[in-house]
Amino acid sequence: MVTEASLKKFLYPQQLEAYDKLVAEEGGCVFWAVGRGKTRVALTAMWTITNPPFGETLLMPRAIIIVCRRPAFDDWRNEIATLQFDWAVEEIENVDASKALERDTFILCSDGKLISQITVATLQQLVRFQQAKGLIVDEGYLFANHQTIRHKAIRTISKKVPTVLLSGSLMSSRDLIQIYGQVATAGKALRLAPNPTRFRSLYQTGIQGQFFTWYPKPGAFNAIMSKIESFTHVYFPRHKEGSIKEAILKVKPTQRQLDYFQELRETFAVEGVTEFSHAATLIIKTQQISNGWLKGDSGDILEFPSTKVDRCVALVDEIIASGKRCVVWCAFRYDIERLLPAISKIKGCNVATFRSGEDFDSHGWHANKYQVCLATEASGSSVNHFAQVPYGIYFSQDFKWMSLQQSKGRHTRQNSQHDTTYFYFMHTDKSMDARIYNIVKISASSEKSFIQAMDVQQWLRKAA
Repeated sequence: MVTEASLKKFLYPQQLEAYDKLVAEEGGCVFWAVGRGKTRVALTAMWTITNPPFGETLLMPRAIIIVCRRPAFDDWRNEIATLQFDWAVEEIENVDASKALERDTFILCSDGKLISQITVATLQQLVRFQQAKGLIVDEGYLFANHQTIRHKAIRTISKKVPTVLLSGSLMSSRDLIQIYGQVATAGKALRLAPNPTRFRSLYQTGIQGQFFTWYPKPGAFNAIMSKIESFTHVYFPRHKEGSIKEAILKVKPTQRQLDYFQELRETFAVEGVTEFSHAATLIIKTQQISNGWLKGDSGDILEFPSTKVDRCVALVDEIIASGKRCVVWCAFRYDIERLLPAISKIKGCNVATFRSGEDFDSHGWHANKYQVCLATEASGSSVNHFAQVPYGIYFSQDFKWMSLQQSKGRHTRQNSQHDTTYFYFMHTDKSMDARIYNIVKISASSEKSFIQAMDVQQWLRKAA
């Protein structure tokens, strides 16, 4: 039987500290670096908050709604099983809105599904049945923009649910309004300001330039933290020195790749890259060429020799020969198609693939059936399958700083048993691989800012 005492045995001291704060406030926010146990804290705290006082019984079974990315569903199921909750676990699509739940149930709802009117109606019906006792919002930064449909949809539900817990790995950004958006999602907005306009007037200064930009007023962040400290637990531990090692692996392009690079320069030099979409297209095509393939205007894929592919296969072979496993992170789904045949030829190497919208053989992975996983950053950055994998290879990168932070964090979680994690970033010379790497590393801003900072015009002007 699950009790508060039995749940606390699963918590590390830092997790217990957050648990105590959330239970005392009956909700709130946890902002932690990835791999520190936000999922476990949210589940244990929510169970305790929604549990009836000793000696009392609930008239109807409880429902705790968990809103998260769909690739993270298995992680939530695994944690629920680990904590030994005797509850049903259902996806929102399988919940019958016409009748009350017959037993205590965790309901998984993807952040994308949340904006569906059918989904919202189902959740509202649970509220009307007085069964929706708690709402857990995973990766709160996804709902930080108070103007989005996603934020408004979850606010519609959260206002009717007694307890809301928000967990996230991004506390602040260049625009402090995102903190307000997350606090509002957790139902605590009035602790900061009555509305976003008032929040900006209190804590920010707007400056008109090429783009209108908001900057924090002096002391704004500390002032915000003092107002939300009672229900917010922030913990960003530093990795111990030497625990992460990174290396750049440079390879020379083949003549075929150089020819494609030159063709790109000539084409875009004529058409120009003054528009954002043109610049983005150029960068994406240079990445594809660097990775050994190119998508044509009609959608057909052309593959050709790539030294990066050969070097990646050799590195994987070396890691597997040492008895270790690795994850190869990719920016594009087709990168996996390009790499899969070559890596599968390595002796004694079974390869798992992980792409958004596809099932991942998590049971086979944890049973060591596979030595390598080929994953897109977008799909693999929100799962917990790679804690015991000490090697990560970035065959290619997307533009999102958070994707990089989270995918790296999957290798270095609290229960990781390897002391050092090695990350290899593969760059093809004369491409834009190095620029993407440098901009992503130093920036936590938007994709548009990444592209502007790359100075595509300068790359076009250079000789091949």
